[in-house]
Parts: sequence; C-alpha cells; structure tokens
Amino acid sequence: MKRVRRILKILRVNAVLLAVGIAIIELAFGGWLDTRNLNRLNILKDRIHKYDVSNLYDNANPIITYSRGKYGLRGNHSTPGSIDMLTVGGSTTDQRYIHDGETWQDVLQRQFKQEGVTVIVANAGIDGQSTFGHIMNFKWWFPAIPGLTPEYILFYVGLNDFYIDSEYQYDRLLSDDESFSLRSTLSENSALWLLARSLRGTFEAMVLHKMGHRSINFEDLRWTRQALQSDYGFMQSRLNAYADRLRILANMTYEFGAKPVFVSQPSLKYRVTPHGIEGDDNPSTYEGHQINGVDYYHMMKRLDGVTKTVASEKDALFIDLAGYTDWSDVDFYDFSHMTPQGAKKVGTLLHETLRNTIQDAGEIAPAFN
Repeated sequence: MKRVRRILKILRVNAVLLAVGIAIIELAFGGWLDTRNLNRLNILKDRIHKYDVSNLYDNANPIITYSRGKYGLRGNHSTPGSIDMLTVGGSTTDQRYIHDGETWQDVLQRQFKQEGVTVIVANAGIDGQSTFGHIMNFKWWFPAIPGLTPEYILFYVGLNDFYIDSEYQYDRLLSDDESFSLRSTLSENSALWLLARSLRGTFEAMVLHKMGHRSINFEDLRWTRQALQSDYGFMQSRLNAYADRLRILANMTYEFGAKPVFVSQPSLKYRVTPHGIEGDDNPSTYEGHQINGVDYYHMMKRLDGVTKTVASEKDALFIDLAGYTDWSDVDFYDFSHMTPQGAKKVGTLLHETLRNTIQDAGEIAPAFN
C-alpha cells in the first residue's frame, strides 16, 4: 500500500512539474500575452539566418543570408511608410533560400531604380501560407505595422491553394464569429499547438504533396504527354472556394487603400515543348483521383483562370506569369521554388509588365502568352 501511495505521489509531483513546464513554455513562446496575434501566422521578426544552400542549387557562395526586419518584412526599406508595393504569398514569395538582395522583389525594385523610378517593394511572404493566411494577414499583421500604406499589394498565389480542400478546417478563419471555441483559442495562442500544426503542415507538404524545399535533378525525371484524367469537374468545389477567398483579398486590399495585383505562379512539374505539354510521370492523389504532371498543368490552368476571372471582376491587375513558357531547369531547384537565376527572371518579367502601370498609372500590359 505504501508503494502505491509513493507511486501516486511521484505521479502527482511529475504532473505538477509538467504543468508548470508547459505553462512556462506557453507564456514564453505562445501568443497569450501578445494582443497582435502574430504568433498565429508563424511570422519571424528581427531575425537574421544563415543557410547553406549547396544541397539545393549551385552557387558561388553557398552560405546565404535571410533576414526579416522589426515588423516581419523582408526587403530594403527605411520605414513601413516608405513601402510602395507589398508582396504577399507563400514560400515562393518568401524565398527562404535566396540571399538578401537577390529575391525577385529586390530585382523588381532595382530595375525600377535603374529607370529613375523609386518603387520600394517589401516582402511579406510566409513559407507555407495560402490565401487563408493571406486573409488573416489583413486582420492580425498588416494593421499592426505602423505607417504601412502601400499603393499596391501583389499576391503571388495559386500553388499553395491547389491542394486546399473546399471544406478546409481553417475555413472558420473567414468568419467573424466571436463565440468562444477551445480549439480556436488553442490554435491562436498555444506555442505547442503551433509546433504540432507546423510539423503536420510540413509533413503534408513535404511527404504527401512533395511541396517542400528539395533538390530535383530534372534530367532524371520520367516525362509523359499523356494525362491520367480527361475530366476535371472534381475540382469545382475547390475552385469556387478559392474564388471566394480571392474576392475577400481584393476587398480587403481596397479597404486598406491599395490596388490589388494577382500573379499566377509557374511550376516545373510540367513544361511546354514543341510537341505539346510534358509532365512529371510520377503520379499523386487529388480528391481520390490519380494525377500526373500533365493533369497538374490542366488543373493549374483552371485555377489560374479563376484568378484571372476574379481579378477582372474586382478591377484588379492580373499577370499570368504561369503562362510564360521560357523557363529552364536551372531556374528552379524543385518543382516550385526558384534559384537566384529564376528569381531574377521573375523580377524582370514583373518589371516589364508593371512598368507602364507604375509609371503612368495606366492599364497593365497584356499577360504573357
């Protein structure tokens, strides 16, 4: 009996120590005391990181610097009030493994400067963020940045929303329902919940959908011109939900006093050849359907078509960067993420398309065809 009481006492003491430890972790790293709610968005602030990119792509100096400023933005700007264009997106906007000064935002800003035009471009990309997160940026992040009044907000979108289900669990983020929810409260404030959510997201992106940062030797891939599907009607509910989120983003942008710019994203999961579309022959699953790179091309065309339609509906600018066909293997280090050479090409293409709009406040140039 004494042994049982001793074991119970040890368990109680350990439970108390565990609870105290969790409380300390939550108060130190969680968002319970942060009224700005930035913890919910995985935003790094006042950070400088060094990354070795030698396992991703060839670079003369493989140790790159990645930094984010006081308010979580990347880029060369003196104050938030000096920012003319804010770029929003996921990892292809963030560019975690591209050196400071070499992102497509840096290229875009420099090319305007070379023409004698000052356009300060700030990078608000968050690795892994989809349009759900972009919407919350307007609620939890951008209003907390003093003096932020960009003239344009550019959304580099599509790839991260491709696998988002129309009944995605974070659909509640689009609601203004203020009623108490334990799950919602934990997800918005708990450091351990955030860690678990991040690990799950990383697993889904890297393992299930193979969307994480990795090096791909495109010469070793098997390519096909034959799609596995002939009808993509199974996408419709997701496309409808995606369109609704884009409309919300456009409305929020106008309410923020800026003009929305929507840009489609290129991918090297497929390529345009003189013989037609070729895609990665390795199949994946979408809504229970097997798809390959050719299917992915046709499906992304439909998703980008939704972006174009909503842009027209909302009088926003649309740039069909995915429709540009002169990409090469050295522009990407995996299916979605670009090397410095690819980032330079993106910045140059955006400049060529936006220069008349920015300088003359006229209509945007025709999309790439």
